[in-house]
Amino acid sequence: MCLCCREDDAGQVNAEGSKWHHPSDVTERQSTDKRVQRMQNLRKQKRKFNKRFSRPAPVPEPGLLWT
Repeated sequence: MCLCCREDDAGQVNAEGSKWHHPSDVTERQSTDKRVQRMQNLRKQKRKFNKRFSRPAPVPEPGLLWT
């Protein structure tokens, strides 16, 4: 077994580079899509909360129901 070839192989281990991308590597389109998705989710939540916390119909007085 030859140990003199060890240095040549070390450079090929990470020849592709890391597969994890740095946050700054995110493309403009990806960030725009993410922003649009967040806005859509906010709209859905707002609609849901509007239904949940809307003012209930006033309760009629008990005497008015029986007459």
